[in-house]
Amino acid sequence: MIDFELTSSDQEILHLAHQQALIGRRYASYYDKHEDELPPDEFPEAKGLPNPVELAGEGVRGSSGARVLHSLVMLETNWGGLAIHRSKWGLGNTVLQTVATREQIEKWKDYTIAIAITEPGAGSDPANIRTTAVFDRETDEWVINGEKIFISQAQSGDAAMVLSRFVGPDGSRGLTTFLVEKGTPGFMVGPQLRKLGIRSHDTCNLLFENCRIPEFNHIKGDFKSTMSVFNDSRPMVGAMALGAARAALDFTREKLAERGIEISYQGGARGRSTIADRFMRLEAVYEAALLTVLRSKWLEQQATPPKVEASIAKAAGGKAARRITQGCIDLLGPEALSEDHPLDRCFRDGRIYDIYEGAGEIQRLIIARAILGYTNRELR
Repeated sequence: MIDFELTSSDQEILHLAHQQALIGRRYASYYDKHEDELPPDEFPEAKGLPNPVELAGEGVRGSSGARVLHSLVMLETNWGGLAIHRSKWGLGNTVLQTVATREQIEKWKDYTIAIAITEPGAGSDPANIRTTAVFDRETDEWVINGEKIFISQAQSGDAAMVLSRFVGPDGSRGLTTFLVEKGTPGFMVGPQLRKLGIRSHDTCNLLFENCRIPEFNHIKGDFKSTMSVFNDSRPMVGAMALGAARAALDFTREKLAERGIEISYQGGARGRSTIADRFMRLEAVYEAALLTVLRSKWLEQQATPPKVEASIAKAAGGKAARRITQGCIDLLGPEALSEDHPLDRCFRDGRIYDIYEGAGEIQRLIIARAILGYTNRELR
């Protein structure tokens, strides 16, 4: 039996995360309107405060487990819209820890590493990647050429984990991964991208022009192992989506209360207003999506690879964020669109969670294949 009741340790860390999210909310609007300006590594109010993300990752004694707790902390952080401690861990770090050698891990263990997969013609399908890496026998180096777009932590990170097509010294071909450090000749980071939502999020394009890296930087894990890191990150995106969704619900509840509309859970549907009923249905969507995230993270802690469950959590969280933020705007009307309130930002931020780290449509394909027993070729 799975029990998702929070322990006292969970509650202490989540309380800390929520208090810091309240601080982050005070800055979220500013960085939403000044997207060319990256938030600092640490806000003044954060000095001396423990980072709840790090606390969750340490697997605090008496907690529900590091991975479950981490997802709940990320939900709280996204409720505020901005973290007051910048994360030093990128998705590329997970790739490093998963498939790299001991020597490679030791060299780059203190780096913040972005992951660079998406290209102008290759979004949800890595098979369309056109970035190339060719081995130069004369110098024993790899020469990388190509472009990556919409890369998180591109500017604030120390390196990028680049998925590329390769032509090896023996003529072999396929997809593989390379770690390219900042400052490497031929590796260029573009300016911050202007986006509909998550404007405070570090997002840039990367360009590689005859970028030479040593063989040591070749991360030789197989393609499937590299892509398996998304089984960890996709439920986290679902949790982040639910942070924006819950912020929208909380704001809407406050505004409805100001209008004299209380949300009462006593009695049946006939005993409450249409507005209250619609609000409660949005809450049900939130609760259902949250359970998919928690189940996926719980399975990870049981050392059970949650590929399908991760896709379910990602698809459910992303869809919930879109449906809930839109639904809250419908309930509040024109007032919801004011930039003086967080709902405007939550609505715009909510668009991305159903897109990045595997679009919702792709996740639903993965789920359908698993349920129906189809291969990638049979159902695409």
